[in-house]
Amino acid sequence: MSGMMGNNGGVGYRGGGSGPPLPHDSRQDFSVAGSSMHSSTQTNYLLDAVVRHVFEDDLKRYRGSHPDGQFLDGICSQLPDYGTIQCLLRLILENLVRHQGQSPLFRPWSTEGRLGPSRVLFDFKSSVGSFSYNYDRLGVNSQDNFSTIRANSCVYKAKWQYELMLGTKGVMQVGWATMACQFSQEKGVGDTPDSYAYDGNRQRKWNVATYKYGAMWQCGDIISCTLDLEEGIVINGKSLGPAFSNVKTGPGIAYFPAVSLALGENLIVNFGATPFRYPQPGFSPLEAPPTSDLVKAYRCVSWLTSLVNLDMHWLQYTDLVRKEEQLSGGRRKACIHLVVQHIAAHLGPLLATPYVVEACLVPALAELAEVTPDPHAKSTPASRRLGTDGLNLPKAHILFDFLMASMESHELLKCLDNLIICLLTGHKQAAENILFRGQKYNLRLLYVILSHTRLRKYCLKHILFDKVRFPSFVNMKTIDEEGLNEVVPSVWWTSKDETFIHGNKAAYDKSCNTIRLAVEEVEEIQVAILRQLLNATDAPTYQESSRALFLAKFRTFLKEHAPGSRVPVVGYTPLPVILCLFHRLLKIFNELWKIESREPEVVIPPRLFYDGTVNYFDTHRLGGLESHLMKTLKKELVKALPNTHMDTSKVISELDNATAGVSSVEDINYTMHNSEPSTSGAVLGKALVSGEPTVESSMRLVNVTPGDVEDKPGQHGNSKLMRDSLLHLLDGIILLYHIGAHKQLGKVAAQRDSMNDNITHVLEIDKKMKYCIEKGSSPTLLSELNGSREVFVNKLEEQARQQAWVIAAIHSTEKYSHLVSLMRVILSTLKDASNEGELFGFVPDFYVESLTEMCTALRLYFTVPPESIPSSQNLLTSVGEFLALHFCDSRIVYADSKDSLIQALAGFVCHQTTLTALENMPEGSRKQMVRNLLQPYENRAWAQNNWILVRFWKGCGFGFRYTKSPHMTNKFGPKPAHTDNPNFTQTTAPCHSLTFQRHVVEVLESSSDIAIPFLNSLLNQLNWAFSEFIGMLQEIQNASNRPERVFIDSRQLRICATCFDLALALLRVLEMIVNIAPQLFTDFSRPNAELLLSRLCQLLCQVFNRVSGWSGCFGHVVGLEIPGLETIHQYPILTAVTGILVTLISHDFDQVNPKAPVATRTLLNEPSFQLSSVYQLLGGQDIIKATPGMAFAGASASSTASAPDITNPSIEEGSGDLEYLLLPAVPRGGNSQASNNNLGNKFSLRNYPDDVTIIELNQVERVLSHLEACVESRGEPTSGDDEDSLCTICYAYSASAVFEPCAHSSCRACVTQHLMNRSDCFFCKTTIQVVTDQTTGAVIYQSQTLDKSTDQKPK
Repeated sequence: MSGMMGNNGGVGYRGGGSGPPLPHDSRQDFSVAGSSMHSSTQTNYLLDAVVRHVFEDDLKRYRGSHPDGQFLDGICSQLPDYGTIQCLLRLILENLVRHQGQSPLFRPWSTEGRLGPSRVLFDFKSSVGSFSYNYDRLGVNSQDNFSTIRANSCVYKAKWQYELMLGTKGVMQVGWATMACQFSQEKGVGDTPDSYAYDGNRQRKWNVATYKYGAMWQCGDIISCTLDLEEGIVINGKSLGPAFSNVKTGPGIAYFPAVSLALGENLIVNFGATPFRYPQPGFSPLEAPPTSDLVKAYRCVSWLTSLVNLDMHWLQYTDLVRKEEQLSGGRRKACIHLVVQHIAAHLGPLLATPYVVEACLVPALAELAEVTPDPHAKSTPASRRLGTDGLNLPKAHILFDFLMASMESHELLKCLDNLIICLLTGHKQAAENILFRGQKYNLRLLYVILSHTRLRKYCLKHILFDKVRFPSFVNMKTIDEEGLNEVVPSVWWTSKDETFIHGNKAAYDKSCNTIRLAVEEVEEIQVAILRQLLNATDAPTYQESSRALFLAKFRTFLKEHAPGSRVPVVGYTPLPVILCLFHRLLKIFNELWKIESREPEVVIPPRLFYDGTVNYFDTHRLGGLESHLMKTLKKELVKALPNTHMDTSKVISELDNATAGVSSVEDINYTMHNSEPSTSGAVLGKALVSGEPTVESSMRLVNVTPGDVEDKPGQHGNSKLMRDSLLHLLDGIILLYHIGAHKQLGKVAAQRDSMNDNITHVLEIDKKMKYCIEKGSSPTLLSELNGSREVFVNKLEEQARQQAWVIAAIHSTEKYSHLVSLMRVILSTLKDASNEGELFGFVPDFYVESLTEMCTALRLYFTVPPESIPSSQNLLTSVGEFLALHFCDSRIVYADSKDSLIQALAGFVCHQTTLTALENMPEGSRKQMVRNLLQPYENRAWAQNNWILVRFWKGCGFGFRYTKSPHMTNKFGPKPAHTDNPNFTQTTAPCHSLTFQRHVVEVLESSSDIAIPFLNSLLNQLNWAFSEFIGMLQEIQNASNRPERVFIDSRQLRICATCFDLALALLRVLEMIVNIAPQLFTDFSRPNAELLLSRLCQLLCQVFNRVSGWSGCFGHVVGLEIPGLETIHQYPILTAVTGILVTLISHDFDQVNPKAPVATRTLLNEPSFQLSSVYQLLGGQDIIKATPGMAFAGASASSTASAPDITNPSIEEGSGDLEYLLLPAVPRGGNSQASNNNLGNKFSLRNYPDDVTIIELNQVERVLSHLEACVESRGEPTSGDDEDSLCTICYAYSASAVFEPCAHSSCRACVTQHLMNRSDCFFCKTTIQVVTDQTTGAVIYQSQTLDKSTDQKPK
């Protein structure tokens, strides 16, 4: 180190204070700058004056410690004969240490009553369960259900204290325990004898038994644990009172600090390595404070502060100025720096201790920069400073220059580590009120540090994103509960339909605005810090700038947190921090883009995804693996990058190695010869720091021909390079949203949903109380209901205050506009990339994922309505058009992206605003979307596709106007898990679209190539889903009938409920098609219409037979009311099949020709048809017969007479044989449960008057009348064919269809249905060439190989 003693580089100190000069030696007289002896002497005079100015007070204090006049003798006796400043400093500091008891920094501490190492850490050998540790073994994160760990030191008498900061706020038990405590995965601190603990999550204290104690804690709280004969717990400096008394003491009993954490919980403990935030009088830390180091460091820092002021205000010291003017060139800087180097020789090693940095350096830096812990203490609201205004940066910069010039590199690194960790710890602490004093104080200090150019780059290279998680500095935590109560004294909430309002909204909005202003003040400082880190003009070339360093580190951060990465849990950034980082980065990006780019619209160029300038590590691409795309799209890449020479074989080889784990994609370089610069620019360029592998591996050099790009930042530099660097930043912001920001928005929205549930509970209790008052119920019951109501109201008040924070800090209009603007950018980028042809496959999957996630967030998570943002409806239309045209794009191969697109499109059709946006698309786009939706349900994920079609229909179908199925309306108990899925059809509000229904008709009618395969696959999937569902119901029924206790697998229950929902959705799509395009089934002149109608009737009969009766497995399982199967009931599925049946049969009513009613004839010819099953729609035949003399409410004589006769058309008008079918009508709005009880718990559509209209009931009654008349007119069936002539596939019809060339046979229906999917024989698997009807001789089917002109489809 420079500036050592004597001839090694020091300058002789020739005097100080009064008295004779110090001994002089010729070796002292040498020039600092190599000038003449006279110049050296003049310099020594100036140096003497500087030393006198800085150390005069310390020399006086030293003289005061030697009252017998031994001041000079005391110094000279210890000085070498060539005395130096270094020796003088040593004497002063040693004197301070000898008298350290007089220092205000002195803290008495004794080892009496303590056992263990001087450095107190967590003892990993004592842990029960699994933990992960931070670098100093003071931070722990639980990796097991309930893990416990002790410290490595214990105490047995006296008073002791330690502090811990909560990283999470879940279940944790913190306190003290003896060595004898036997912990396990079930028992932690406080659960065993001789252990004592506090849990702020449950507000309990624990010592075998548990009692109510303390306040609710939150993330960032400081917990002080003290131990005496009476133990007290202190939270954030506010005493909660003694927790335990009569703590067991005696021989062999010593207490260790111990903590027990649930899975995922984490904390950081301070045993005394740094100053306590809330030191308790009379209690000592477990670790001895470095008092001697503190005394010396405090004095050294004060000397540096004096030198800073001297350098800053040099002209104010006239004596020194005169002495400097006597020198020819001036020696002020040299003299000051020489003294600084001698001070740093003592201070540098001391600053390696965190305690010293926090106690000495931080206050001194704050004083120089004029950063106070309470910036508003002496200011009025009109003079409040916002952001970083008013900071004295020049003084702070002088101090930093001193440290960087005089300290060794390892000392500087350790000092900055400790300094920034100290600031981060203070920033993480929970704010006590809305002023955020601590957060502003620490953020301003960080801004002061990063405002120094060289120090900023040094921190970026070595500290930020490495040893310290910089994103935590941009986090905004909510204030504690007491602070929220203070800032939000009056709460307000309302129900979803706004029929119930509680509180004063104006006062609540005022409180939200107060929070918003306070949060914006903190955010302004955070954005200012990012502005410093993204400075691109602080170096001669861009690659050496802070922005290049930041982008490289940020890319590494994204890689570590990307899905599938293996990051240690302690190092993983929490989701709230990622959300805050996302918003701050997006805000600073928008600001910088307006300044540095001339382009008003932000669009990321598509070639960024394939020109190799950005490292996407293991990110999936829309088209599959990057290595595969490189091989298959070689020609397209060469064409898209015409001026770029690519060694394709080398690139592919290295990509193959990367997939095999040999190297990484980031090691692949594209060498550009005689080309223009890359569209995305040379942003992630050459490593800035030699020997820094982390930075080097994250930054890539893009070689550009000299003269093409001048890599000089600034006003006259390359604006294109600056713009491209911002595009790289934006690309990372989009990935950051996908990584964690969206997930956190979902969690915040879940809190609002919980609040809405509690409001619903309050409304239900109010209804019950009103009913009890009307009925004159007992006061005890009313008191219990009122008590329950108070519990919910108290919870709602707490949630309303938390929601005020969410509205102000997370769901603000500014944050909403951030998402809208970013969604525009992503959409424009994807559209441009789609125009690139096959190269569209290079787009990273997170672009599509982020687009769909933002659609969800804007629709469901934010309280700001979409129409509040200008042109938002046009944006929704554009997004909807992109989804509609690309959810079936063959270029998108990655399954997750395809699923995200279809889910987002499904979400669009759920809400009127977004559905209107889809309807506003160009007609061509709408029709293309419908064509894509009507592709066959084979070899693709069809469930989401089908749900979209269901939503086009919901609100039009038979009894299909509900949001929540009527049978679940009055049910109590936990909400079914899968009903939270936005794609669950039974919980979405009706939102039909006549526009898309019209397009469905147009597409199906205009193209039989689309209609027939689609309807055939629809019926196939319905047959599969319903068969699977019934099979599972039978297994559940068999299990429930066993005498022993049987547990049903929850997975099986979920699959069963899913199959039911799939079958229900398929039935509703069939209902829609039958209603809007019945000719596809009833017009037998169309190809396969007869077969489709036959299959449809067969499925309808199967559903009626299996579902309508209570004696079968369906009724049995529904009656068991098994948790997980709450959604399974007769109502949703029977109303769907009833809608199909009513539409088909009603179509026959208008036919004059007796042979025209094909639906009725096909239904009655179905062997599985049972009229008794259809009776169950109105309660069943037995109940109908029990009420004679009643007629169908809607069955008139004319409707009865109009029933066509299929076999004997001679039904008389007014036939009284139908009167026994009538059921007494249930009054509208009556008690459904009472109706069920009156009917013997049997299902009837009449039990749902609020959901099934009178018109719909009349339609059902008319259909029943018609079917019964037709059944009676048919009479008894004839004997028919013998069993040998029946089809061996269905045993229902004659085997009249003969196959060639194998000569096997079956009925016409079976073979026609079979040939729609396959072309081989049922029995021998021979390819069928021709199928002939034996009865008529007509050719039913002819293979296309025989006749090219013959249609291959069954006729």
